[in-house]
Amino acid sequence: MRISVIGCGNMGGAIAAALADAGWEVSVYDKAAEKAEELASSCEGISILSSPDGASGSNAVILAVKPQVLPSLYCALREIETGLWVSIAAGVPLSVLEDHIGSGNVVRFMPNIAAKAKKSVTAIAVSDEVSAENRELALAIATSFGSAYFLPESLFPAFIGISGSGIACFFEMMHQMAMAGVKEGIPYPEALAIVRDTALSAGVLQRSTGSNAIELETKVCSAAGTTIEGVKALQDGGFASAVMNAVHASAEKSIELENKARYGER
Repeated sequence: MRISVIGCGNMGGAIAAALADAGWEVSVYDKAAEKAEELASSCEGISILSSPDGASGSNAVILAVKPQVLPSLYCALREIETGLWVSIAAGVPLSVLEDHIGSGNVVRFMPNIAAKAKKSVTAIAVSDEVSAENRELALAIATSFGSAYFLPESLFPAFIGISGSGIACFFEMMHQMAMAGVKEGIPYPEALAIVRDTALSAGVLQRSTGSNAIELETKVCSAAGTTIEGVKALQDGGFASAVMNAVHASAEKSIELENKARYGER
């Protein structure tokens, strides 16, 4: 089965590499030929296309270019024959893609930057015309570089808030906790490593137990102990409101970008 990836930037390159590692036949194209060449030289199983037209005949074509670049490609994309289109362009709705590509077999992915480590969390939205077989193909592609969740497109802004953009909030939290460790006497590199491993341990524990996050939190909080003091300090500092406001701000920006794409603004 052949997958073509148009765009070899950070995300497109990570996806292409993950697919190749998983044994897929992968071909790539990038306007900057050196990017495609560098990717192909670093990964076995990746071939280079000289133009977007070369993607014709692929089982799926992944559009991994920036949203503002897509309009310049629409004419060329309409000439490509493929069973499934997959777009990772943020803020470009399915309806816009369908109109400009001339196909109803369109899927949107919203991955996050952890695709580089094959740990992306990806939302998948599908057009009405996408068959069950192509839904499975989309899921197989997405899970080659992490976990994936089918969501209605209307929930993409919320997903962006808690994952696509939300991952940056985790990085900010990690940095601030590490800096707090520095204040208490632990050098930053060691503090950051400890915070990182603690974040990983929290995720693994929640996944393995299936427990509600608040249930796990209360298990750590002993009466009159150290943990409840830290949790109280977070709440006193407006932690809950800050997190909700951050998610809402990212979601609102996503809605703004989608509205601009629908009405031809960029």
